Amino acid sequence: MVVAILASLAGMLVPTLNSAMAIAESGVCQSNIRLLQLGNEVYQREHKGYFAPGAPHMYPVRGSRDFSKINTIRWFGVRESLNEPFSRTGGPLSPYLPTGSVAGCPSFDEFLTGFEAGCGGYGYNNSFVGQYTIRRDGQYVRANERWHLSGGHTTQFPHPSRTVAFTDTAFVDGGLIEYSFCEPPEWPLFGGRPRPSIHFRHLGKANVAWLDTHVTGEPMSFTDDVNSGNPYEGIPGEQHVGWFGPDDNTLFDCR
Repeated sequence: MVVAILASLAGMLVPTLNSAMAIAESGVCQSNIRLLQLGNEVYQREHKGYFAPGAPHMYPVRGSRDFSKINTIRWFGVRESLNEPFSRTGGPLSPYLPTGSVAGCPSFDEFLTGFEAGCGGYGYNNSFVGQYTIRRDGQYVRANERWHLSGGHTTQFPHPSRTVAFTDTAFVDGGLIEYSFCEPPEWPLFGGRPRPSIHFRHLGKANVAWLDTHVTGEPMSFTDDVNSGNPYEGIPGEQHVGWFGPDDNTLFDCR
């Protein structure tokens, strides 16, 4: 009888302990993701108002014959080759973070895989904040030939408390894999809808750091329930990957 009572108590305690652990991990994540944007804020103050680039040298620079850096740098770190994971050092934001470990979510440490391996489960609003994209005559355009070597300028974001900087992220490719960017609902430069990458891993919410450095937990509003097949298998909605807020770029946008 004593054993049965203990087993019953254990059965009642386990869900409570799991929930408490999830809440604690979410708290650590909120602290981490706020530090990412605090570092980005210091970066822009030291770079004439330009935020850190999300993926410098993602594309070739006209006139340059050095292709060694192509697709080897992210906001949080670098990699030696396309077949290796990214480190959490050497990226544009790295000198502005207390340690590389803040670029990793404690609830996502088992998913160290994929073509963006190493990012740790956080993604940057690269479509707007992480690259120098501007709006001209109602269209999004690249500000100059070096647009991917610079982040956006603070003057482009008049509502920093309503502009996404970083979120929990994951990408669905069979299972969940790491991904360095939180994609908006609409591609600004190419048109169409990207595959979602915001991961609602914390008790149904995603932690979000906004440009003014405050952090919130946001529930999923909508998602993509289609298996796109080759090259990316899996349905994002089934893996709690989607978007929050309105079904447009309002919360990600620049002007």
